[in-house]
Amino acid sequence: MCGIAGFVNKNRNTVDEGLIRQMAGLIAHRGPDGEGFFIDNTLGVALANRRLSIIDIEGGTQPMFNDDESLCIVYNGEIYNFQELRLDLEAIGHRFKTRSDTEVILRAYESWGIDALAKLNGIFGVAIYDRKAEKVVLARDPFGVKPVYYFEGPRSVLFGSELRSILAAPGVERRVDHDALVEFLAFRYDPSPNTLIDGVKKLAPGHFIEITRSGATPQKNYLNEAPPLTAAIGEAEAIEEYQRLLRAAVKRQMISDVPIGLFLSGGVDSAAIGKLMVEAGGREINTYTVGFTGKGDHNELDDARVTAKLLGSNHHEIVIDGREYLEFFTRSFASIEEPIAETSVSALYYLSRRAAKDLKVVLAGQGADEPMAGYQRYLGVRYIERYGKLIKAASPLIGLLPRAGRVKQAAAAARYTTNLERLIAVYSIFDADQRARLFGSREPYRELKTGRLQELLNEAASLPDLLAKTMYIDTRMSLPDDLLLFNDKITMANSLEMRVPFLDKELIAFIGSLPSNLKLHGTTRKYIHKKACEAWLPKEIVHRKKRGFQTPMDEWLQKDLAAAALRLFDAADSAYRQYFDITAVREMIDAHRARKEDHSKRLYALLCFELWHREWIDRRPVDADALLSTSK
Repeated sequence: MCGIAGFVNKNRNTVDEGLIRQMAGLIAHRGPDGEGFFIDNTLGVALANRRLSIIDIEGGTQPMFNDDESLCIVYNGEIYNFQELRLDLEAIGHRFKTRSDTEVILRAYESWGIDALAKLNGIFGVAIYDRKAEKVVLARDPFGVKPVYYFEGPRSVLFGSELRSILAAPGVERRVDHDALVEFLAFRYDPSPNTLIDGVKKLAPGHFIEITRSGATPQKNYLNEAPPLTAAIGEAEAIEEYQRLLRAAVKRQMISDVPIGLFLSGGVDSAAIGKLMVEAGGREINTYTVGFTGKGDHNELDDARVTAKLLGSNHHEIVIDGREYLEFFTRSFASIEEPIAETSVSALYYLSRRAAKDLKVVLAGQGADEPMAGYQRYLGVRYIERYGKLIKAASPLIGLLPRAGRVKQAAAAARYTTNLERLIAVYSIFDADQRARLFGSREPYRELKTGRLQELLNEAASLPDLLAKTMYIDTRMSLPDDLLLFNDKITMANSLEMRVPFLDKELIAFIGSLPSNLKLHGTTRKYIHKKACEAWLPKEIVHRKKRGFQTPMDEWLQKDLAAAALRLFDAADSAYRQYFDITAVREMIDAHRARKEDHSKRLYALLCFELWHREWIDRRPVDADALLSTSK
């Protein structure tokens, strides 16, 4: 696992060696074990790599070249089927110099070109310089576990694993992309290809670009795969195949020349991975759990303890309080680089920091919910599709309910007739009217651009129902550009690689072929997963209520944190005043404090934007005391 950076000059050949070294130095946390550079002054190409040594520690250094040095690769990630691909490549004449997956990618590209990308089962951000074709190929893995950014200016195209490398270059201005701001207000993150910094793009999952001296090509999907048709399969057969594929995925992702641990929550997903890790490795594993001080839904330490005992793991607990949470929250945007409004970011930081004392690699249960209907909203999608007319008729009464956010959102979605409109309503934390009030007269209201959502909806057209379409979209939009993005940034800030077996390419293809009723069965979410896990885990673990890491954010925003946020928004030099009408947030805070409405997600998102803007646009980050002085 590593970090990459580089650029291709358009109009001049001489490479600024100081710049490429600076770009690499800014991502040293992604690869503290070493660095490497390639510079071609003839064509104006520079590549850099920071290395976290996991596979072939001695031989896998980068940049890496093919035999005649016509190809050069820098790469961030892990390819889990590299050994099988190596056998295929040896059968057609390739001879390998290392045991690394990096060399497998390089020789696969040498034989198969762009088609090689679709053969990779793994997580990656990769740049391959093709000297003969005078181009750099830049690609991101199928489910976007690893991020890849790029920026095209008048003189060069810059790229890297993190935004900070690109922003180091002269000529990259720190301006907010207003279309991306509208997306953030709707989704609480920015879907690929947009970021909140004007001109800086993210590669979409499963996409690539080619960079030449003429510039960057439009993003293209290298998978070219339609969603699988729903399989005619019985429940027992589906459970057996699911078990086989998940077992294989965990075993594949345990490939490493260093020890591997597990992020253990109180739920079934990480418990199942842990059970299969013990089965595959035949030895004690290290498990790590984070909790919040206090009892109830803010804490799943007790549940994780029970699971750890079952696994026989060497278990580690991290408990944080409100002050610790807010201390990292104020500086978290320096690490995640984008204002992702997820309350679990701080918890992941402390968890990763602890695990990194022992390990370089952890497995985690991320990625099970989106393809298998794990969230509450999937019930809402099904009810909208089946009972939309009744929900629409009841909308006036639903609108009178206090703090019934989910029900009101379902009622709003039921008013629409097209899938695109319904999905926007399901996803949006600020609806169109709320966004318009926020912008007010200070900024012309801009319509929500739905390019990525519409693209994925078109891809999913053959799927039989809205629920299946929603799961397909979530696995390729909200999962990679929200949860997986901050997971990558926070773990790699601690020089820790996180692997996600539920996003194994073969496993996801099989899950995608199953009918929706094997994922959402009545009101049972992740049905096929839970039935399969009953063979490995006690039923009381399999069917525990899903909780995850929770904070008292709703409560805080009714008390001192709301006052601290309003003070930041109200400051003469605030970001909020540049873009929004301050009266709109005052109204939200008043309604939230009076418990007339639950605006916690909206207020939290606005606070995230304010802190992010001060960190990355204004370059005057907020001191933690600005929140802690009046917050508990």
